[in-house]
Amino acid sequence: MKIFGILKSLIVSIIGIRVFNPAQKKFFVVECCIFFGILLSGVFINTFIMIGGGISGVVVYNLFIFGSVGVSSFIQAFLAKKLGILTVYRIGISMFILFYFSILMFGNQVNDFVWLVGILSGLSFSLFYVSRNMMVLSTANYDQDVESVYWGAAGLTNSTLTIVLPFLAGQVIFWLGGTTGYYIVFFLGILMFFIGLVLTFRLPLPPQKHTDTNLWQDTKILLRKKSVIYSGIGELFRGMRDIVGTFVFFILVFYATESEATVGVYTTIMAVCQLGGFYIVSRYLNLKRAKRFLLFFALNAALTPILLLYSVDLWALIIVGGLAYFVLSFQYGANLIVSNALRGYAEGGFLIREIFLITGRMIGLSFLLFMSATTETVAIALLILGATQVFMWFSHSQVWFKETN
Repeated sequence: MKIFGILKSLIVSIIGIRVFNPAQKKFFVVECCIFFGILLSGVFINTFIMIGGGISGVVVYNLFIFGSVGVSSFIQAFLAKKLGILTVYRIGISMFILFYFSILMFGNQVNDFVWLVGILSGLSFSLFYVSRNMMVLSTANYDQDVESVYWGAAGLTNSTLTIVLPFLAGQVIFWLGGTTGYYIVFFLGILMFFIGLVLTFRLPLPPQKHTDTNLWQDTKILLRKKSVIYSGIGELFRGMRDIVGTFVFFILVFYATESEATVGVYTTIMAVCQLGGFYIVSRYLNLKRAKRFLLFFALNAALTPILLLYSVDLWALIIVGGLAYFVLSFQYGANLIVSNALRGYAEGGFLIREIFLITGRMIGLSFLLFMSATTETVAIALLILGATQVFMWFSHSQVWFKETN
């Protein structure tokens, strides 16, 4: 067993991260299972819907996702306050299982029920990801520098999984053909969610914060802080592009090649680029450098889509997408700024953050739907939405950390 100890020491020395505390270690194991399921099958939900509904069908699906996220964010915050963060985290995982079962049940008729699967997906995203952000902060004992270590290490792991899993899933779909391949990939995703759900019962209960006040009192307290308002506006602008900037590249590749296998290979290339970015984040991102990381991310988002105005082909998508995914983790600087601004009020604070973020996502997706007629107009939409990230950086840069003490 010494070989595992040697490998562990090698990874820690290469990545340059500190060893997790006990709570982070257990949480990290659960995360690996959950993101195994998400990364194995998540990319191909969009292509599965696009087969019958085109680019506009995928955009409508995502609009239903974030429309329901807006409502369920209130539910998540209320349940987190009443039941605890960990309980809602488990409910979110359970909702992912239900969502994938609905995809299997509807099959080729999924586009007739795109509104329902979008709502189920939105509920899953809200209950899981918002609770996950709270769990990351809680297991870090509300220390933003400890939190940044986890974001970097978890990102490196997710990027490594992304290099392998979508490629394998694409090959399964390609060789088994059509619906059968999709069903096998989705079923394996469900299996990993079940394993992750079981492992959550090994996690320690996170400490409660400000249990003497209710959710609305927390919200009123936070909205009096300039740092919360500035960070919220920054999240509004961030939301305009973040969802569009993650799935639209894969949709354009599928549109250009009509091959799930090519999408899988493209995903692997993007993951390699993202891995390099997470390496930098894991070593150098902290609260003091957060604004500089955000500026670099914003400039890349604003400038690189210009190449797509000349040609929306596979090579252009590799270049623009590769640069986008290399700096994708740099926006975690915003997570640190927001966490600092919301310190001590996790439930109400993350509700405020989600309202701003979801509003931005709905604006960005609505604009993309309006511009989804051709690949050329989609490229223009990417350029315009990328420019909003400069305003995202400017808003977050107005936050003074000493105000949140």
